[in-house]
Amino acid sequence: MTIVDRLRACWGFSPNVDRNVALVDGFLNGKTVAELAQEHRLSKTRTRQIIEKADRLVGGSILTRAEPSEAPPRSDFMAAYPYVWSLAETHRLGSVAPHHFFKELQRAGSLEQLVDRIKRYPKRAPLTSELIRLVWLKETGESPWPAMKRSKITIAEPGCAADHPDRGLHCQRALEPAVQELVESAAAAGWTNDEIAGALLEVARAHQG
Repeated sequence: MTIVDRLRACWGFSPNVDRNVALVDGFLNGKTVAELAQEHRLSKTRTRQIIEKADRLVGGSILTRAEPSEAPPRSDFMAAYPYVWSLAETHRLGSVAPHHFFKELQRAGSLEQLVDRIKRYPKRAPLTSELIRLVWLKETGESPWPAMKRSKITIAEPGCAADHPDRGLHCQRALEPAVQELVESAAAAGWTNDEIAGALLEVARAHQG
């Protein structure tokens, strides 16, 4: 598999995959950063960032010398498991879980070693662990551990008229159990209380009409 093929596997779900691959291919064929920036209507800084990221993804050989490693570059794993993103989307695991999956997979060196590591040290972000479980299930037909428990919390319907003066308070009470579960899940994944509170505030602001 060529460097360009490996990069296409990495960026397969990126909206700019064709541009990024063409940019790196041009760089490998002798074009300068300035020429590529002008060709693709990007700043030279952004162009170099894309090339540097590509170099990291394939384990070197674009900008830096390829270093021998026991674990294949992340791009090789992405090519080996191209369905991970759609699997995460189907099971509502979010867009970040696949990135954590491939990061963990690269550290472990293989899917078998990753599953074995999680069995021995099960404290992992629940969404990432669930995605690893689903990939193993797809590959082997067996689940290495029980499926992640989904939240069963339901939000109570409004119990007062739209113009009731305490309607906002009632809404807070209805949301509190779900928010508490969300906070606990985020904390278990490694986020601090300040980070969680700040993120919730920003999300709330983004949803204001």
